[in-house]
This record gives sequence, structure tokens and C-alpha cells, in this order.
Amino acid sequence: MEIEDLLQILEIESVSDFSFFEHYAELVESEEDIPIEIIGQLFDDIDNDVLTELTEGYFEDVLKYIPDDAIDFYTLLSTIGQTLTSLAANPDIENSTPYTEEFYKFRSWYTFDSEVHCIQVSDKNEIECTISQALTLYRLENLNDEVYEYDFSDCLDYPMDEYIVNLADLSGDEINDEDSFDDVDDKL
Repeated sequence: MEIEDLLQILEIESVSDFSFFEHYAELVESEEDIPIEIIGQLFDDIDNDVLTELTEGYFEDVLKYIPDDAIDFYTLLSTIGQTLTSLAANPDIENSTPYTEEFYKFRSWYTFDSEVHCIQVSDKNEIECTISQALTLYRLENLNDEVYEYDFSDCLDYPMDEYIVNLADLSGDEINDEDSFDDVDDKL
């Protein structure tokens, strides 16, 4: 696969067109086998601010549609989203490699490797699907009569790498160390 093939999957003409929520969602949820190198080429040419906004927007949307009783899964997915957002926002990283690696790991887990047990409430039939498919099924419950119970317990073993996160990068605020210490001294 070449970068042109990825652009075709995303239905865009150039990397600079990768700027909408739909493009990011398609990249995450596409069932195409996309090599990490091609994803890296895409992310290398995307502005950090755009990538941060797309990442943050995607996870905000996904987190709205998680069953209420899946608290541990919600917490894990929220943590993954915060990690990816902080990596995208980090101006100290000269290339997208850390973001690309974490994104690829997330995409593999979310779209391919995970196993959610979905139990139909009416007849107790169980189907197994990926996280991406399960969350789509959950969204579709409002459109049809089928209701499911979702068991995400087999998805909770996600390998989290440790990253140093600058909280100011996430909030968009610049912190001046001298001002911060002056404010603390004044309050004391």
C-alpha cells in the first residue's frame, strides 16, 4: 500500500485535505490493512494543532456512546484518548513517530484485536465483535428494537506506555514558572 491508496480510502485528494472528523474516524475504523509506515507518512504532514483537534474530537464523540455500566472501559478509553491528544499536542516531538505508534496500537486494538461479548436481552443470544462494532451496535439500538448487554471485560488489558504529559499543552494555556511561584507566594 502507498500513501495514495490511503488517501483513496479516506476519499481525499491530498494529505492537506485530512482535516475533518470523518477522515479521522475512517482512519481509525477502516477494516483495511494499513501499514504503520503509511499512517506515519500521513501524520508527518499534518499540523499538530489539526491532529490534536481531530484526536480530541474523535474521543469526545466515542465516549458519548459507551454503555453506562461500562465504567472501567470508559476510563480506559478516556485515558487512551488523553494520551493520544497529549502526544499530538506536544510541540517538542519533531516527528509523528510516538503518536503514530500509539495510534496504530489503539487502532489495532479497537478495530481488529478486541473482543466484546454482546448479549441480546430478548433471547440471550451472544455475539462477539470488536469494540468498534460493539459501539456501532450500541448506537443502533435507538433505531431498532434489539437491546444488548455489553461485556467489555476481555478488552481491558490494553498495554499502556508511559509518557510525560504537559497539562498546559492539553489546556492550551501557557504557564510561566515565575508567575506561578509569585501567585503561590502571594496566597501564602
